[in-house]
Amino acid sequence: MTVSSSARARASRRAGLVRAGAAGASLVLLGTAALAPLSMATAFAEPGSAASVSPSTAQALTSGASEEAVVDTAVVANAEPERAGRSGSGEALYTLQQFMFAGAVNWNGYRFTYYSQQVLPGSGLQIPGRHVNEGGYVADADGFIVLAGSAPKGTVFDTPFGAQGKIYDRGTFGNHLDVYIR
Repeated sequence: MTVSSSARARASRRAGLVRAGAAGASLVLLGTAALAPLSMATAFAEPGSAASVSPSTAQALTSGASEEAVVDTAVVANAEPERAGRSGSGEALYTLQQFMFAGAVNWNGYRFTYYSQQVLPGSGLQIPGRHVNEGGYVADADGFIVLAGSAPKGTVFDTPFGAQGKIYDRGTFGNHLDVYIR
C-alpha cells in the first residue's frame, strides 16, 4: 500500500501542530505556576490589608525594642520527659475524618492507611474486647487500635491517632500499616 505525498504532508503538518500546541500549553502551565504565589496572597486578602498591597510595598522589616522574652530559658527540675512524636498519650494528631480525607498518613517512618471493619465485621480476627473507640477506630479490650502489618502479631506501634496500635492481622509489608476503622 502506498501513501500519497499529500497525505504524508498533512500528517506531518498535523504532528507539527500537536507539538506546537503541547509546547504552548506547557508554557502556560509553567507561567501560571510561577506567578501563583504572587497572585494567591492578593486573591484572598481583605481590602486595605497589607497583603492586598503590591508585593514591593507589602513586605518591610522593622525592628524595635521588645520587653517580651524571645527564648524561654527557665529550667524545670524533675520534669517528666516529653514524648516527642509519640501519640500513645491520648492526643490524636489526626482525627478519623482527616485520616480518611488524606487516605494515607506518613508519620514517624510509617505509612498508615485505613481499612473499614465493614469489610471484615464481627469476630473475623478474634480480637478480645473488640469495639469501636470514641475516635472511630477499632480497638481491643486494652485500648490498642487494631493494625494489620507484616510485623509479628502482638507487636505494638505508636500511632498519630490518639492511642498505640497492635498488630492483629496481615495484609501490608514493611513500614506500611493498615488501621482498622468503623
